[in-house]
This record gives sequence, structure tokens and C-alpha cells, in this order.
Amino acid sequence: MKSAKSAVYSVFAGLVLGLSSITPVAADGIADKVTVTDPYVRAIPPVVKTTAAFMQLRSSDAVERFVVDASSPAASAVELHMHTMDDGVMRMRRIVHIHLPPDQTVSLEPGGLHIMLFDLTAPIAPGDRIPITLTFDDGSTREISAEVRTVESMMKH
Repeated sequence: MKSAKSAVYSVFAGLVLGLSSITPVAADGIADKVTVTDPYVRAIPPVVKTTAAFMQLRSSDAVERFVVDASSPAASAVELHMHTMDDGVMRMRRIVHIHLPPDQTVSLEPGGLHIMLFDLTAPIAPGDRIPITLTFDDGSTREISAEVRTVESMMKH
């Protein structure tokens, strides 16, 4: 009986190994089709715990895509945001995604779309690099490194 069990296990192991070699080739995620240019984070005084990240995003995908989340080990919470005018007052609000139309550049910039970093885990200084992970609607992710810049250097760009 032992040899029969061994034979069953051998056949099962062979099937598992055989099937594992037939895995489908995964298609590239949207993260591989998005170009990120000039990512930066606004420098803040050491006592401030909140800042924002900006960049340009361009999707080469043939259909519209979305950034649905962002995260960073430099902050306890990270949110997608935009500014809107409400009765002549500029207000910031959280949004559920950033729309990426096909072959168009979307700018994340002061006064518009941006990524908020709340409760920074350590002080940041100009020249530091902040890792930020973008998550897209297909679940793929892209890690970027955003330079910390002063307001003056942000204006030069």
C-alpha cells in the first residue's frame, strides 16, 4: 500500500510541476505605461508635519487609466487631493482617483491636483529624496523618488 501512495504522490507532484510550467505570461501593468517626470515634495519647517508632492504623469495606454492610491514610508497617511474654488475661496479636498487620459500629460501642481503627505515620520530638508508608491486601477504599483524642494526652487521649475 505504501508504494501505491507513493505512486499517487509522484503523479500529483508531476502534475503540479507540469502545470506550473504552463503559467500564462502576465501582461504589463499600467505602472509600466506611465511616465513620471519631475517628482518633488514641498520643503517645510521641521515643526510642520504635512506637505504635498507634485509631478507630471503621462500614460501611454490606449484607454483611460487612474491613479487610485499613493503611499510613502515618510508619512503616516497619504491621500490624493485637488484644489477647488468654492465661493471665491480655494479649498482642498480628497479625491478617489487621478484620471490619466490616453497620451496626455496630467500635472500634479500647487493649486491643482497633488498628493498630500500627513504626519511625516521625520523632518525633511531640501535635497532629501522621499519614496512614494503610486497604485493604479489595475493594481500595479510604481515607486518614485521625489526630491524635497523649497518654494523658491519649485518656482524655478
